[in-house]
Amino acid sequence: MANVFEPVERARSAGEMPEKLIFTRGLWSNNSGNLLTFFTSSLQNATSKAYYYQVWQSASNSCDEYQAFSVAYGHISGSGSLNSGGEVSDTPSRAIYSQYRLLCLNPEENSFYHYNSTTRKINHFYAINFDRNRVGDKLDPGNFEISIAELDGGSYSNNVFTGSNVTIAASNKVITLIDDSGDATDTLGYGGIPSNVRSLVSGTIDGGIYSTEGYGLVFADLGVILIDADMLNASASFNTVTGSNIAGDNSFKIFTAISGAGDLGSPFTARAVDIKEQDFYFVRVNNRSFNYSNNPTFKSGSNGELAVSSFRFEPNTYVTSIGLYNDQRELLAVAKVSQPLQKSFNSELSITVKLEY
Repeated sequence: MANVFEPVERARSAGEMPEKLIFTRGLWSNNSGNLLTFFTSSLQNATSKAYYYQVWQSASNSCDEYQAFSVAYGHISGSGSLNSGGEVSDTPSRAIYSQYRLLCLNPEENSFYHYNSTTRKINHFYAINFDRNRVGDKLDPGNFEISIAELDGGSYSNNVFTGSNVTIAASNKVITLIDDSGDATDTLGYGGIPSNVRSLVSGTIDGGIYSTEGYGLVFADLGVILIDADMLNASASFNTVTGSNIAGDNSFKIFTAISGAGDLGSPFTARAVDIKEQDFYFVRVNNRSFNYSNNPTFKSGSNGELAVSSFRFEPNTYVTSIGLYNDQRELLAVAKVSQPLQKSFNSELSITVKLEY
């Protein structure tokens, strides 16, 4: 490897940031953009199911290859779930609300509000949290569509409409939700700029926004979508259990509604964004440099004598790798050439190194 300590030229102006490359892909396995099948796991223990359900896209035993997202229910006061002991309202739903408050909001913010509103407070929500390995750098704004089937919540009193009683309504009604980043004034956050928090609204990717009334919030960089439970109560008969110290199993409702929509032929459509930085470096190796090697085929003996005497005046070496170092001569990256490049006193090399990360 030629350890180049000589000045290396960048293929850009001084101070200019590396070029950013944006790649989009389907969020699900095999880079598919549509998902119609949804499964929970019998191996997930009952304690964790009080907080969330992990959703898989296949019933295969190789579940690591098919993990898709998790669903949960959070309530600002801890309603809709059983007390875990200790303090009053120390419940899974309150823990979920606090978890997402800490994850999504600034430290000084204590509550969720609908996008661009200071009065429409979100007191309880259904959370969809995409698997980080799938979502990459961010959820692709403007390229996801959640299909939610109506539930039969109207036929049950609230305190008994728990997860085990939830079924899809006979109406076969499906609502579809997208983010509002189709707005021409929106900055999608490409180029590495953080995406704005967006409003979740009714609509489709193909048809655009049906109504600007917010259903919830989209945190594209975090891969998190929060849906206002009151909106789903009104439009999809969720009848969210909000009683005190009741095992409402509300998070199973959003799973049933999403998987039910899939059974009705309405997929969960989503794409992910991967952002990579790309830089180019010009490496010049002049004719008097790197003509000798410590390779055993070049030198021999304990004194490091040349294996072939003619190498003294007519050496021939081959460059196979180039090390990129910082100012402290610490190795940061290694570039490999496509084939060995011959080097001698009569030759000079000019190599362009592409660095992508």
